[in-house]
Amino acid sequence: MQKLYKDFFSVIKVALTDEPVVLCDDIDYEKLFLLSKQHKVVPLICHGLYKAKGNFPELDMFRKYTFFMLGRDQNLVSCIKKIENIFADNGIDYMLLKGASVKRLYPTSECRLMGDADILIKEGQYNKIKELMPTLGLVEKIESDHEFIWAGKGGIVIELHKRLIPSYNDDYYAYYRNPWKKAVFNSNHSFSMTKEDEYIYLFTHLTKHYRDGSAMLRPMIDIWLFKAKHTLLNMSYINKELEKLELTTFHNNIWDTLDVWFSGKEETELTEFITEEIFDVDRKARLDAANAARISARSESVASAKKKTLLNLIFLPLPIMKTKFPILEKLPFLLPIMWVVRWIDAIFHKKKSIAHETNRLSKMDNETVDAYNNDLNKVGLKYNLKKDE
Repeated sequence: MQKLYKDFFSVIKVALTDEPVVLCDDIDYEKLFLLSKQHKVVPLICHGLYKAKGNFPELDMFRKYTFFMLGRDQNLVSCIKKIENIFADNGIDYMLLKGASVKRLYPTSECRLMGDADILIKEGQYNKIKELMPTLGLVEKIESDHEFIWAGKGGIVIELHKRLIPSYNDDYYAYYRNPWKKAVFNSNHSFSMTKEDEYIYLFTHLTKHYRDGSAMLRPMIDIWLFKAKHTLLNMSYINKELEKLELTTFHNNIWDTLDVWFSGKEETELTEFITEEIFDVDRKARLDAANAARISARSESVASAKKKTLLNLIFLPLPIMKTKFPILEKLPFLLPIMWVVRWIDAIFHKKKSIAHETNRLSKMDNETVDAYNNDLNKVGLKYNLKKDE
Protein backbone atom coordinates (compact mmCIF):
# COMPACT_ATOMS: atom_id res chain seq x y z
CA MET A 1 0.00 0.00 0.00
CA GLN A 2 1.28 3.45 -0.89
CA LYS A 3 2.75 5.52 1.94
CA LEU A 4 0.24 8.29 1.14
CA TYR A 5 -2.63 5.90 1.88
CA LYS A 6 -1.00 4.75 5.12
CA ASP A 7 -0.70 8.37 6.24
CA PHE A 8 -4.29 9.00 5.13
CA PHE A 9 -5.70 6.13 7.21
CA SER A 10 -3.55 7.04 10.20
CA VAL A 11 -4.99 10.56 10.26
CA ILE A 12 -8.55 9.20 9.96
CA LYS A 13 -7.89 6.87 12.89
CA VAL A 14 -6.63 9.79 14.96
CA ALA A 15 -9.78 11.74 14.10
CA LEU A 16 -12.19 8.95 15.02
CA THR A 17 -10.59 7.21 17.99
CA ASP A 18 -8.68 7.93 21.18
CA GLU A 19 -6.08 5.29 20.39
CA PRO A 20 -2.48 6.51 20.37
CA VAL A 21 -1.41 6.93 16.75
CA VAL A 22 1.95 8.37 15.78
CA LEU A 23 1.90 10.28 12.49
CA CYS A 24 4.94 10.29 10.23
CA ASP A 25 7.02 13.45 10.11
CA ASP A 26 7.34 13.34 6.33
CA ILE A 27 3.64 13.48 5.34
CA ASP A 28 3.11 15.02 1.92
CA TYR A 29 0.37 17.44 2.93
CA GLU A 30 -0.42 18.66 -0.57
CA LYS A 31 -1.07 15.12 -1.81
CA LEU A 32 -2.97 14.33 1.37
CA PHE A 33 -5.18 17.36 0.79
CA LEU A 34 -5.89 16.42 -2.82
CA LEU A 35 -6.72 12.84 -1.80
CA SER A 36 -9.04 13.92 0.99
CA LYS A 37 -10.72 16.45 -1.29
CA GLN A 38 -11.26 13.78 -3.96
CA HIS A 39 -12.99 11.53 -1.41
CA LYS A 40 -14.86 14.37 0.31
CA VAL A 41 -13.27 13.91 3.74
CA VAL A 42 -11.23 17.12 4.09
CA PRO A 43 -12.96 18.16 7.37
CA LEU A 44 -12.32 14.69 8.82
CA ILE A 45 -8.63 14.85 7.88
CA CYS A 46 -8.43 18.42 9.18
CA HIS A 47 -9.89 17.27 12.51
CA GLY A 48 -7.38 14.43 12.76
CA LEU A 49 -4.37 16.60 11.88
CA TYR A 50 -5.32 19.29 14.40
CA LYS A 51 -6.01 16.67 17.07
CA ALA A 52 -2.59 15.11 16.52
CA LYS A 53 -0.39 18.13 15.87
CA GLY A 54 -2.24 21.31 16.80
CA ASN A 55 -1.72 24.33 14.58
CA PHE A 56 0.96 24.17 11.90
CA PRO A 57 1.33 26.01 8.55
CA GLU A 58 0.25 23.13 6.29
CA LEU A 59 -3.03 22.82 8.18
CA ASP A 60 -4.28 26.08 6.64
CA MET A 61 -5.32 24.53 3.32
CA PHE A 62 -7.38 21.90 5.17
CA ARG A 63 -8.90 24.47 7.51
CA LYS A 64 -9.93 26.89 4.75
CA TYR A 65 -11.66 24.16 2.78
CA THR A 66 -13.33 22.87 5.95
CA PHE A 67 -14.74 26.33 6.67
CA PHE A 68 -16.08 26.43 3.09
CA MET A 69 -17.78 23.03 3.50
CA LEU A 70 -19.01 23.88 7.00
CA GLY A 71 -21.59 26.32 5.63
CA ARG A 72 -22.98 23.77 3.17
CA ASP A 73 -23.12 21.10 5.85
CA GLN A 74 -24.93 23.37 8.29
CA ASN A 75 -27.47 24.32 5.62
CA LEU A 76 -28.23 20.68 4.92
CA VAL A 77 -28.39 19.72 8.60
CA SER A 78 -30.71 22.67 9.26
CA CYS A 79 -32.95 21.59 6.38
CA ILE A 80 -33.11 18.02 7.73
CA LYS A 81 -34.18 19.34 11.13
CA LYS A 82 -36.90 21.49 9.57
CA ILE A 83 -38.16 18.46 7.63
CA GLU A 84 -38.22 16.39 10.82
CA ASN A 85 -40.20 19.09 12.61
CA ILE A 86 -42.73 19.64 9.84
CA PHE A 87 -43.20 15.89 9.38
CA ALA A 88 -43.77 15.41 13.11
CA ASP A 89 -46.24 18.30 13.24
CA ASN A 90 -48.22 16.90 10.31
CA GLY A 91 -48.26 13.20 11.14
CA ILE A 92 -45.72 12.11 8.51
CA ASP A 93 -43.74 8.97 9.36
CA TYR A 94 -40.06 9.06 8.42
CA MET A 95 -36.66 7.47 8.99
CA LEU A 96 -33.24 9.07 8.48
CA LEU A 97 -30.98 6.87 6.39
CA LYS A 98 -27.27 6.43 5.68
CA GLY A 99 -25.24 9.62 6.18
CA ALA A 100 -28.13 11.49 7.78
CA SER A 101 -28.24 8.80 10.45
CA VAL A 102 -24.54 7.93 10.97
CA LYS A 103 -23.48 11.59 11.15
CA ARG A 104 -24.09 11.50 14.89
CA LEU A 105 -21.22 9.01 15.32
CA TYR A 106 -18.59 11.42 14.00
CA PRO A 107 -16.72 13.96 16.16
CA THR A 108 -18.45 16.88 14.44
CA SER A 109 -21.18 17.09 11.82
CA GLU A 110 -18.89 18.32 9.04
CA CYS A 111 -16.59 15.33 9.59
CA ARG A 112 -19.24 13.30 7.74
CA LEU A 113 -20.13 15.37 4.70
CA MET A 114 -23.16 14.40 2.60
CA GLY A 115 -23.97 15.20 -1.00
CA ASP A 116 -27.64 14.79 -0.12
CA ALA A 117 -29.88 13.67 2.73
CA ASP A 118 -31.72 10.35 2.50
CA ILE A 119 -35.05 9.99 4.31
CA LEU A 120 -37.42 7.02 4.12
CA ILE A 121 -41.09 7.93 3.82
CA LYS A 122 -44.36 6.09 3.27
CA GLU A 123 -45.42 6.49 -0.34
CA GLY A 124 -49.07 6.71 0.69
CA GLN A 125 -48.28 9.97 2.50
CA TYR A 126 -46.50 11.58 -0.43
CA ASN A 127 -49.38 13.77 -1.58
CA LYS A 128 -49.38 15.40 1.84
CA ILE A 129 -45.58 15.66 1.79
CA LYS A 130 -45.73 17.42 -1.62
CA GLU A 131 -47.76 20.18 0.00
CA LEU A 132 -45.31 20.60 2.89
CA MET A 133 -41.91 20.59 1.17
CA PRO A 134 -42.36 23.86 -0.78
CA THR A 135 -43.00 25.68 2.51
CA LEU A 136 -39.35 24.91 3.33
CA GLY A 137 -38.14 26.42 0.06
CA LEU A 138 -37.70 23.02 -1.60
CA VAL A 139 -38.59 22.22 -5.21
CA GLU A 140 -39.53 18.80 -6.55
CA LYS A 141 -37.06 17.73 -9.24
CA ILE A 142 -37.52 14.13 -10.34
CA GLU A 143 -38.96 10.79 -9.31
CA SER A 144 -36.74 7.75 -9.77
CA ASP A 145 -37.37 4.07 -9.17
CA HIS A 146 -36.83 4.36 -5.43
CA GLU A 147 -36.96 8.03 -4.46
CA PHE A 148 -38.44 11.49 -4.90
CA ILE A 149 -35.69 14.10 -5.26
CA TRP A 150 -36.14 17.64 -3.96
CA ALA A 151 -33.67 20.52 -4.10
CA GLY A 152 -33.18 23.86 -2.39
CA LYS A 153 -30.85 26.84 -2.42
CA GLY A 154 -27.22 26.38 -1.50
CA GLY A 155 -26.91 22.97 -3.12
CA ILE A 156 -29.39 21.27 -0.80
CA VAL A 157 -30.63 17.92 -2.12
CA ILE A 158 -33.18 15.80 -0.27
CA GLU A 159 -33.91 12.27 -1.43
CA LEU A 160 -37.20 10.95 -0.08
CA HIS A 161 -37.01 7.18 -0.36
CA LYS A 162 -40.06 5.09 -1.10
CA ARG A 163 -37.74 2.06 -1.17
CA LEU A 164 -34.58 1.23 0.74
CA ILE A 165 -33.02 -0.42 -2.30
CA PRO A 166 -33.90 0.19 -5.99
CA SER A 167 -36.18 -2.51 -7.35
CA TYR A 168 -33.79 -3.11 -10.26
CA ASN A 169 -31.28 -4.50 -7.74
CA ASP A 170 -33.45 -7.63 -7.67
CA ASP A 171 -31.41 -9.69 -5.24
CA TYR A 172 -31.03 -7.02 -2.55
CA TYR A 173 -34.48 -5.56 -3.17
CA ALA A 174 -36.04 -8.95 -2.39
CA TYR A 175 -34.65 -8.66 1.16
CA TYR A 176 -35.86 -5.06 1.53
CA ARG A 177 -39.14 -5.37 -0.40
CA ASN A 178 -41.09 -4.04 2.60
CA PRO A 179 -39.04 -0.97 3.55
CA TRP A 180 -40.81 -0.53 6.88
CA LYS A 181 -40.46 -4.12 8.05
CA LYS A 182 -37.31 -3.28 10.01
CA ALA A 183 -38.63 0.04 11.38
CA VAL A 184 -38.72 0.72 15.12
CA PHE A 185 -40.80 3.63 16.41
CA ASN A 186 -38.91 6.32 18.32
CA SER A 187 -41.22 9.30 18.90
CA ASN A 188 -43.04 12.06 17.02
CA HIS A 189 -43.41 9.94 13.86
CA SER A 190 -39.63 9.28 13.79
CA PHE A 191 -38.46 5.72 13.17
CA SER A 192 -35.11 3.98 13.06
CA MET A 193 -33.77 0.45 12.70
CA THR A 194 -32.15 -1.66 15.38
CA LYS A 195 -28.39 -1.20 15.39
CA GLU A 196 -27.98 -4.62 13.81
CA ASP A 197 -30.41 -3.90 10.98
CA GLU A 198 -28.92 -0.47 10.41
CA TYR A 199 -25.47 -2.05 10.10
CA ILE A 200 -26.81 -4.59 7.57
CA TYR A 201 -28.46 -1.82 5.57
CA LEU A 202 -25.30 0.31 5.57
CA PHE A 203 -23.31 -2.67 4.36
CA THR A 204 -25.87 -3.54 1.66
CA HIS A 205 -25.75 0.05 0.44
CA LEU A 206 -21.94 -0.11 0.35
CA THR A 207 -22.20 -3.38 -1.62
CA LYS A 208 -24.66 -1.94 -4.13
CA HIS A 209 -22.27 0.90 -4.95
CA TYR A 210 -19.23 -1.37 -5.11
CA ARG A 211 -20.95 -3.84 -7.42
CA ASP A 212 -22.18 -1.06 -9.71
CA GLY A 213 -18.69 0.34 -10.22
CA SER A 214 -18.77 3.22 -7.75
CA ALA A 215 -16.90 1.86 -4.73
CA MET A 216 -16.60 4.74 -2.27
CA LEU A 217 -14.50 5.51 0.79
CA ARG A 218 -17.09 7.09 3.08
CA PRO A 219 -19.39 4.03 3.33
CA MET A 220 -16.30 1.98 4.27
CA ILE A 221 -15.47 4.42 7.05
CA ASP A 222 -19.13 4.44 8.12
CA ILE A 223 -19.29 0.69 8.78
CA TRP A 224 -15.90 0.67 10.49
CA LEU A 225 -16.93 3.51 12.80
CA PHE A 226 -20.43 2.07 13.32
CA LYS A 227 -19.02 -1.21 14.55
CA ALA A 228 -16.42 0.57 16.72
CA LYS A 229 -19.13 2.66 18.38
CA HIS A 230 -21.55 -0.24 18.87
CA THR A 231 -19.43 -2.90 20.52
CA LEU A 232 -22.40 -5.06 21.57
CA LEU A 233 -23.79 -5.75 18.10
CA ASN A 234 -25.38 -9.17 17.76
CA MET A 235 -22.97 -10.48 15.12
CA SER A 236 -24.68 -13.87 15.07
CA TYR A 237 -27.87 -12.21 13.78
CA ILE A 238 -25.93 -9.96 11.39
CA ASN A 239 -24.01 -12.87 9.89
CA LYS A 240 -27.21 -14.87 9.44
CA GLU A 241 -28.87 -11.99 7.59
CA LEU A 242 -25.78 -11.36 5.45
CA GLU A 243 -25.88 -15.02 4.49
CA LYS A 244 -29.45 -14.53 3.25
CA LEU A 245 -28.17 -11.65 1.10
CA GLU A 246 -25.26 -13.83 -0.11
CA LEU A 247 -22.82 -11.24 1.21
CA THR A 248 -20.84 -13.29 3.74
CA THR A 249 -17.67 -13.61 1.65
CA PHE A 250 -17.71 -9.98 0.53
CA HIS A 251 -18.29 -8.85 4.12
CA ASN A 252 -15.26 -10.82 5.30
CA ASN A 253 -13.13 -9.37 2.50
CA ILE A 254 -14.20 -5.81 3.27
CA TRP A 255 -13.32 -6.28 6.93
CA ASP A 256 -9.96 -7.78 6.03
CA THR A 257 -9.34 -4.59 4.06
CA LEU A 258 -10.50 -2.34 6.89
CA ASP A 259 -8.21 -4.22 9.29
CA VAL A 260 -5.30 -3.49 6.95
CA TRP A 261 -6.26 0.18 6.86
CA PHE A 262 -6.88 0.76 10.55
CA SER A 263 -5.49 -2.16 12.56
CA GLY A 264 -2.14 -2.87 10.95
CA LYS A 265 -3.12 -6.25 9.51
CA GLU A 266 -0.77 -7.55 6.83
CA GLU A 267 -1.90 -6.69 3.32
CA THR A 268 -2.90 -9.45 0.91
CA GLU A 269 -3.38 -9.47 -2.83
CA LEU A 270 -7.14 -9.29 -2.29
CA THR A 271 -7.10 -6.38 0.20
CA GLU A 272 -4.74 -4.54 -2.12
CA PHE A 273 -7.19 -5.12 -4.98
CA ILE A 274 -10.11 -3.69 -2.95
CA THR A 275 -8.04 -0.68 -1.88
CA GLU A 276 -7.11 -0.01 -5.49
CA GLU A 277 -10.77 -0.35 -6.50
CA ILE A 278 -11.59 2.57 -4.22
CA PHE A 279 -8.57 4.78 -4.83
CA ASP A 280 -6.85 3.97 -8.11
CA VAL A 281 -9.31 2.87 -10.80
CA ASP A 282 -10.49 4.87 -13.80
CA ARG A 283 -13.93 5.56 -12.34
CA LYS A 284 -15.62 6.36 -15.64
CA ALA A 285 -14.32 3.17 -17.26
CA ARG A 286 -15.34 1.20 -14.19
CA LEU A 287 -18.89 2.57 -14.28
CA ASP A 288 -19.18 1.76 -17.98
CA ALA A 289 -17.96 -1.81 -17.38
CA ALA A 290 -20.38 -2.26 -14.49
CA ASN A 291 -23.23 -0.96 -16.61
CA ALA A 292 -22.38 -3.45 -19.35
CA ALA A 293 -22.15 -6.33 -16.87
CA ARG A 294 -25.39 -5.39 -15.11
CA ILE A 295 -27.41 -5.10 -18.32
CA SER A 296 -25.89 -8.30 -19.70
CA ALA A 297 -26.86 -10.15 -16.52
CA ARG A 298 -30.50 -9.53 -17.47
CA SER A 299 -30.06 -10.70 -21.05
CA GLU A 300 -29.30 -13.95 -22.83
CA SER A 301 -26.11 -12.52 -24.29
CA VAL A 302 -24.00 -9.37 -24.42
CA ALA A 303 -25.19 -8.77 -27.99
CA SER A 304 -28.80 -8.93 -26.82
CA ALA A 305 -28.04 -6.54 -23.96
CA LYS A 306 -26.41 -4.11 -26.39
CA LYS A 307 -29.47 -4.13 -28.63
CA LYS A 308 -31.86 -3.55 -25.72
CA THR A 309 -29.71 -0.72 -24.41
CA LEU A 310 -29.75 1.00 -27.80
CA LEU A 311 -33.54 0.67 -28.06
CA ASN A 312 -33.99 2.06 -24.54
CA LEU A 313 -31.79 5.03 -25.37
CA ILE A 314 -33.79 5.79 -28.50
CA PHE A 315 -37.21 5.08 -27.00
CA LEU A 316 -36.96 6.21 -23.39
CA PRO A 317 -39.63 4.63 -21.15
CA LEU A 318 -42.65 6.76 -20.24
CA PRO A 319 -41.66 7.35 -16.55
CA ILE A 320 -38.34 8.90 -17.62
CA MET A 321 -39.93 10.83 -20.48
CA LYS A 322 -42.40 12.34 -18.00
CA THR A 323 -39.49 13.97 -16.13
CA LYS A 324 -38.30 15.57 -19.37
CA PHE A 325 -41.73 16.42 -20.77
CA PRO A 326 -44.23 17.09 -17.92
CA ILE A 327 -47.10 17.31 -20.42
CA LEU A 328 -46.97 13.50 -20.60
CA GLU A 329 -48.33 13.34 -17.05
CA LYS A 330 -51.73 14.43 -18.37
CA LEU A 331 -51.39 13.40 -22.02
CA PRO A 332 -49.35 10.14 -22.12
CA PHE A 333 -50.61 9.34 -25.64
CA LEU A 334 -48.25 12.09 -26.89
CA LEU A 335 -45.25 9.87 -26.06
CA PRO A 336 -44.34 9.06 -29.73
CA ILE A 337 -44.39 12.77 -30.60
CA MET A 338 -42.19 13.60 -27.60
CA TRP A 339 -39.71 10.93 -28.70
CA VAL A 340 -39.34 12.76 -32.00
CA VAL A 341 -38.95 16.11 -30.19
CA ARG A 342 -36.23 14.57 -28.01
CA TRP A 343 -34.38 13.14 -31.03
CA ILE A 344 -34.35 16.52 -32.78
CA ASP A 345 -33.17 18.26 -29.61
CA ALA A 346 -30.41 15.67 -29.15
CA ILE A 347 -29.15 16.03 -32.72
CA PHE A 348 -28.78 19.80 -32.41
CA HIS A 349 -27.94 20.28 -28.72
CA LYS A 350 -26.73 16.99 -27.19
CA LYS A 351 -23.92 15.92 -29.49
CA LYS A 352 -21.57 15.25 -26.56
CA SER A 353 -24.17 13.03 -24.89
CA ILE A 354 -24.69 11.10 -28.13
CA ALA A 355 -20.92 10.63 -28.45
CA HIS A 356 -20.70 9.44 -24.83
CA GLU A 357 -23.49 6.88 -25.22
CA THR A 358 -22.07 5.68 -28.54
CA ASN A 359 -18.68 5.21 -26.91
CA ARG A 360 -20.24 3.36 -23.99
CA LEU A 361 -22.12 1.02 -26.32
CA SER A 362 -18.94 0.30 -28.26
CA LYS A 363 -17.34 -0.96 -25.04
CA MET A 364 -20.21 -3.32 -24.28
CA ASP A 365 -18.50 -6.53 -25.37
CA ASN A 366 -17.86 -10.02 -24.02
CA GLU A 367 -14.31 -9.22 -22.96
CA THR A 368 -15.33 -6.20 -20.87
CA VAL A 369 -18.27 -7.99 -19.26
CA ASP A 370 -16.26 -11.14 -18.47
CA ALA A 371 -13.40 -9.13 -16.97
CA TYR A 372 -15.75 -7.12 -14.74
CA ASN A 373 -17.66 -10.20 -13.59
CA ASN A 374 -14.34 -11.90 -12.77
CA ASP A 375 -13.37 -8.90 -10.62
CA LEU A 376 -16.69 -9.16 -8.78
CA ASN A 377 -16.29 -12.89 -8.25
CA LYS A 378 -12.81 -12.26 -6.87
CA VAL A 379 -14.24 -10.30 -3.94
CA GLY A 380 -17.32 -12.48 -3.44
CA LEU A 381 -19.94 -10.67 -5.50
CA LYS A 382 -22.04 -11.37 -8.59
CA TYR A 383 -25.07 -10.04 -10.43
CA ASN A 384 -27.95 -12.28 -9.45
CA LEU A 385 -30.65 -10.52 -11.47
CA LYS A 386 -33.79 -11.72 -13.23
CA LYS A 387 -33.62 -12.14 -16.99
CA ASP A 388 -35.70 -9.66 -18.98
CA GLU A 389 -38.72 -11.21 -20.65
